[in-house]
Amino acid sequence: MEHRNVTTPPQPREEGETGKAEKPRLGVRIFIWTGAVLVAWALFSTILPGVPTPASAVRGMLVLLKNASDRMYFTANRESLEKDAEKVRQEAREVTDDENDREGMRRLEEMNRRKIPTVPVAEDSSLRAELRALSDAPVIRGRTINILLVGIDSRLSSRSARADAIHLFTINPDSAVVEIMSIPRDMYVDLGYPDTTSFNILANARAVGYPRFLEHVADVAERGSIRYYVEVGFSQAMGVLEILGYKDPAGTLRFLRNRRGHAAGDVQRSHNQAVFLRHNLIEKFSLLTGASGEIILSAGLAFVTTNMSKEFCRGLIYALAQRGFPRHRPDAVRLRMPSKYRFRLKDFQADSATIAQTNRRLDQLVGDDHAPRIHVASYLRRTCREAAADSNRPGLVIHSLGRLCEQHAWLQIPDRAERIGVRDTLMNLLQRAYRRVGKEEEARRIEEMRRAEDILIRADSNR
Repeated sequence: MEHRNVTTPPQPREEGETGKAEKPRLGVRIFIWTGAVLVAWALFSTILPGVPTPASAVRGMLVLLKNASDRMYFTANRESLEKDAEKVRQEAREVTDDENDREGMRRLEEMNRRKIPTVPVAEDSSLRAELRALSDAPVIRGRTINILLVGIDSRLSSRSARADAIHLFTINPDSAVVEIMSIPRDMYVDLGYPDTTSFNILANARAVGYPRFLEHVADVAERGSIRYYVEVGFSQAMGVLEILGYKDPAGTLRFLRNRRGHAAGDVQRSHNQAVFLRHNLIEKFSLLTGASGEIILSAGLAFVTTNMSKEFCRGLIYALAQRGFPRHRPDAVRLRMPSKYRFRLKDFQADSATIAQTNRRLDQLVGDDHAPRIHVASYLRRTCREAAADSNRPGLVIHSLGRLCEQHAWLQIPDRAERIGVRDTLMNLLQRAYRRVGKEEEARRIEEMRRAEDILIRADSNR
């Protein structure tokens, strides 16, 4: 009987089986080689001078992409941008040589005044030298325009407000130079109160509203009339710090508002805020240019309280960007105090180490005085529940929730998910109340506020 060698024929593989086996191995190899290249790159960048690190190379590529995008945007919108910029220049006011001379003489006289000695906490000597040179620079010449930045101090739901931070931005759109004058809130102004009281200070002038407050600041600053202002409340300031990338907005804001831990008190606090504003203006100005800047600008104007139009802001930004601001000259952003205050002040950046050190020192001085008196999330939830119970009385709902919405009070809630839930509940109740009384425009304005915040803050949480 013949025996045959019977071999089992190979079984056909299922379709796609090879791909499934090879793809993971290919992905692993790509991952390993990419990691090895990055490690070698990082190693060589530490050994060889001039070789950029992987992180700096990525940042450089992003800057190049942003510059290319800005050029495309400027080219496509050149006509409208130049038209807006020309309107800004036409509104600018000419600073005369006589005013410059008077300021120079006053500055020389004030340099001989008594100086308050202070002990630095974490002072930056190089920053001190830079700011000293800027503060001694002459007053900006040419056409200038004034914009007042005001931080207000107002309790939740309160409609009365005082100026807690006052900074006057004097901008020359022709030379693209910005001067930030920091005016202490306790500076004396005649508000009609008896001089035996302490009410005649600039902080209280905000309570009379605009434009009278602008007139008081203009008299103090001696920089001409002030037409434009930007106002930011406590909650909005928390949101702005979060947008700027500060991991601890509450601690940063506490550092910027602190005056009890400084020998020069409110004068030192105003100076600290000016240094902070200067640093962020230089570092973050590029975010306002190009197509991305258009989106941020629209959202920002809905986020703060201001009388500036979008067209005016676009023209001002474009006028500065045309000159290469802020990198076109070392004194592009100058700092100045009113001539009355010629103190020797500390100079340090608001970095995490300095903020933590200063706040620890403040804890030793004032203990728990800085702790919030109410739990914001609980307060807002309770207020929303009461408003929902009064939904048949829309006027009462508007009265109880309207001011909280203007203040963006929910931004004081650290947890973003909890914050958004409280915000949406409050805004929905307020929108329904406005619609029931026939104020559709107010309801739409609230929706614009919601979208603006989503662009500025919620988008940041997804990065």
